[in-house]
Amino acid sequence: MDLTHPQPLPDARRTVAKGGLRIAVACCLFFSLTSATLGDDAAGPQSDLHTIDLADLPSPPAEIAELIERGNVRFVYGPRPESMQSKLLPGGSAAALRKGRRLAATTEYRMGYHYRSRNRWKFVNQNREADLREVRIGMRFSDVRLETEHTVWFRKRPESETFWTDRLVLHELDHVRISVDPLLEKRFRDLLRSNASITLSMERGETVAESRIHPAVDSHVTELFSRISDLVDIRYQELDRLTDHGLKAFPEGSSLESIKKFSSKP
Repeated sequence: MDLTHPQPLPDARRTVAKGGLRIAVACCLFFSLTSATLGDDAAGPQSDLHTIDLADLPSPPAEIAELIERGNVRFVYGPRPESMQSKLLPGGSAAALRKGRRLAATTEYRMGYHYRSRNRWKFVNQNREADLREVRIGMRFSDVRLETEHTVWFRKRPESETFWTDRLVLHELDHVRISVDPLLEKRFRDLLRSNASITLSMERGETVAESRIHPAVDSHVTELFSRISDLVDIRYQELDRLTDHGLKAFPEGSSLESIKKFSSKP
């Protein structure tokens, strides 16, 4: 279509979109007795990272195997990647690195969305001579889903024989459980369903075109998606706060399930 001369858009169009990439990092700290661990570490080149091949590990428990597949999880160790150099806690990573502590592991998640929409529109103001006219766009969404990938990084490779019972491994997998929680996808669908119309202002003589409708719909979806990804960030931080980044057990009265309910209204 020649977008230089927009054509009138019929009263129904489909939008298929995939995007909304969100990247966040959670960290785990461990005690170290050496003074050389003060401060954050410099990033290492990606090529120096080593992948932990699942084939080299004992078979994981069924629940963990399903979690790894569902969350597209990979395990690495070596110099910390550049992408994991972002601020890890409110106040920055330096605030987390108290004397005698340094990063031992981090979980980085990438989350995106996919949807289809059937869009219908109509002018709210029927006065064609008005300088500005409002167009109401109604959207019906289908094939809505969230997609995640995770990279779990360890400074030191956990022992193979005890990998699936290692405290650091289990803590980082708790982060993965948060970001693959199926209730997040349901919440995203509910947000789309309850926010199924938007309004555009159009100048006199301007026709409704795909070049205006599709970006407006996707911008709307992206804003709603940000509420979901913000919620994941909040819960990641709550997990680290309650467990001191995996150093402690959950306090009495709290659990991973209680964290998933934390701040339940994005």
